[in-house]
Amino acid sequence: MPCKDVTELIRVVLDEGDCLKEYVFAKRSCGQGVGAESLLIGQLGGASLEALLAYTAESFLSEFPIQDELEEFLSLKHLFALQGALEVLTGKEPGRAGDPFAASEITFDADETIVAGRIGVDLLVEKIQACGGCASCGSEKAEAGRETNRKRRESREAPLATAQA
Repeated sequence: MPCKDVTELIRVVLDEGDCLKEYVFAKRSCGQGVGAESLLIGQLGGASLEALLAYTAESFLSEFPIQDELEEFLSLKHLFALQGALEVLTGKEPGRAGDPFAASEITFDADETIVAGRIGVDLLVEKIQACGGCASCGSEKAEAGRETNRKRRESREAPLATAQA
C-alpha cells in the first residue's frame, strides 16, 4: 500500500528583474507524480512576478490551451504551486507550517531571488476546479469540476472545428 505522504516541494528562482528564471516542483516521497518537474517553464519562463500572480485557471488555459485532462490538471497544479510560493515572497500569504505554501528558504542576492518550501497538496487541489478531472475522489464537487472542465475544453475546441470545416 502506498504511503500517505503527499508532500510536494517547490523551488522557484527569479532573475534580477523578478522574472521566472527556473523552478522545480517535485514529490518528497511516494504518491502520484506532479508531471515534469518544470512542466510550465516553456510557457512561463521569463514571465514577470506580477504576470505570474495575475493568472487564473481560465486565463492560463485561454493563453495555453490544453486538450488532455491529466495534462490540464498537472499544468494548473504547477501554476498554483508557483503562485503559492510567489504569494509568500510578496507578503500576500504568511508561508507558515499549515499554510498552502510553507516557506523553508527565501534568499536574495544581486542576480536572483530564490523561494522554496512545501506545498499543501490538499489545499492546492481544492484551488484547481474541484480536482480538475483527476477522478480520484469521486465526490460531487469533483464531478461538478470535471463537468466545468469538460465544457471549458469543448468551448476551446468549437472554434477549431468551425475553422477546419
